[in-house]
Amino acid sequence: MAESFVGIEVAVIVVTASIVLAGILVGLGRAFGFKRIEMFGLEELIQSIINAAIIGSFAAIVELVGVISSSVVSETCSAGNVITQLSCTLGNLNDSLFSLMQGLIRLLNLIGFYQGLSLDFGSFAISPFANLASVSNAVSAQLLLTNLVMMLVELNMQISLFIGQNALALLFPVGLVLRTFFATRKVGGFMIALAIGLFVFYPTFILIFPDPQPDIQNTSIAVGNFTNNTFYATAPVVDLNGNFAIAGKLDLISGRCDPRDYNLSTWVVLENGTNVTHSTNVSNTTTMCDDYLLSQNWTSNVTANYTTDMSGDLTFIMQRASDSLAKSLLYSVIAPIFSLIVTVVFVKELANILGSEIGLKTIASI
Repeated sequence: MAESFVGIEVAVIVVTASIVLAGILVGLGRAFGFKRIEMFGLEELIQSIINAAIIGSFAAIVELVGVISSSVVSETCSAGNVITQLSCTLGNLNDSLFSLMQGLIRLLNLIGFYQGLSLDFGSFAISPFANLASVSNAVSAQLLLTNLVMMLVELNMQISLFIGQNALALLFPVGLVLRTFFATRKVGGFMIALAIGLFVFYPTFILIFPDPQPDIQNTSIAVGNFTNNTFYATAPVVDLNGNFAIAGKLDLISGRCDPRDYNLSTWVVLENGTNVTHSTNVSNTTTMCDDYLLSQNWTSNVTANYTTDMSGDLTFIMQRASDSLAKSLLYSVIAPIFSLIVTVVFVKELANILGSEIGLKTIASI
């Protein structure tokens, strides 16, 4: 697997050359009796051997990444290392947020339609749903927040793409090359630690946070159920002048009218995805509700997603949307910050180890 990264080949060549040069220095020092040259050659030989060991463990590091990803990532995403899994999860999250945004836009259009309706009785006029302006403002704020979260998720996707393309393919081998030379040993150790931290720790500590996709999808379903509800559907423009076209509609969705008040022998309601047949013995009374239902061509068997509590449904949707967006912000903002802090601590400690002079004096002290 290590051979799939071209940079590793360059690192292997440089490390091999450094081992040969270190051996030459040791030989020259002993041949001419220069102890300093001999000790310098021995120090560089040990460092080159350590670099060779790091290269040898490169494949094991990549395999470790695969093991970690299989234990912390949901199986619904594509197979691969942690970075691949994170990109997959963020992509699915972005799609879910886009579906929610589409639903909120349709919901705003529907609320705006009813918010602007009014009944003119000559001497006075009433607008039963004028107070939907507050709901419209709240949904508008949620729509803007959804767009912001989508941008944050896309930013995290670009960061994960950069890490996946450059951490092991560029930073890791360059760090090995720089660590080979004593003048750039600390920089090389830092780059090796940075590559491992970004590729392993950063995505892993994001993925341990709960995925908000199920909540977002449930919210999108709730919004879709509202906008597709037969009782909340907007009246065609050509029917607006008909008797009870507006008055009956407003009475129905405000909860005052109940389709079951119409003298139907049976009526069918969609409950939890299943059509359930109910019966009623309510006597037939001549009301505006009856006239409206007659104008809508209701029959003895009514199939509809029954609910006429418009304010209650909107309250439920707003609560679900707020919960979903809060969890999305946790995943797209708090999780990356937390993971970044953990990664910085790990990189700092590992860089101190890899950038230090692990030579004869260190071995002797151990």
